[in-house]
Parts: sequence; C-alpha cells; structure tokens
Amino acid sequence: MTALPPNAFTAHGSMGLHVMAAMAHFGTSRLSEREAEVAQLILQGHSSKVIARMLGNSPETVKVFRKRIHTKLGLATSAELFSLFLAALCAAPHGSTDDPLIHLN
Repeated sequence: MTALPPNAFTAHGSMGLHVMAAMAHFGTSRLSEREAEVAQLILQGHSSKVIARMLGNSPETVKVFRKRIHTKLGLATSAELFSLFLAALCAAPHGSTDDPLIHLN
C-alpha cells in the first residue's frame, strides 16, 4: 500500500476536506512543529525512511520524533496514533481549524 496522495480527499466533498483539515492541524496543540509534521506524515502512510528523505533527516532522527510523539500523546504504536486521530476527527466540529485533539475529553 502506498501513502495517500496530496489530493486524496479534495474531490470527495466536505467529509474529505474535514479529514484533510483535521490531519493538517493534528497534534499542533501538544507537539512541536516538527513532531506534528512527522505525525501527519505517519498518518498519511509514509514510512520513517520516506519521512526522513522528505524532511532531509536521517531515519534515526525520525525514529526519535516517533518516540517523542508516542510519549507526549501516551501511545505505544502507530496504530494507536491512527486510532487517536480517528477519535479526534469524530470529536472535532466540521470546519474547525483547531487541533482536533483539543476536542477530546
């Protein structure tokens, strides 16, 4: 399976736009700018190796970011990151430009 293309949801109506907006802001309230960027790339399906290449970092640096993301969000796996994103997506109101995590209890 490949990562999501940048225009994956733009042609699918408001739900797709809601997903893309939530993904663009996901983690910004709890993570550093770079950590949020890495989290968003993970959610798009990119591997550490690809993320490293995209950001001009080593794969080891990306692994450090992954570990920090997991620690700050209380997660153990990338699957849990995806589950957290889905929960936050469901909690965030349509049209919100905030980090969807702020809408979780």
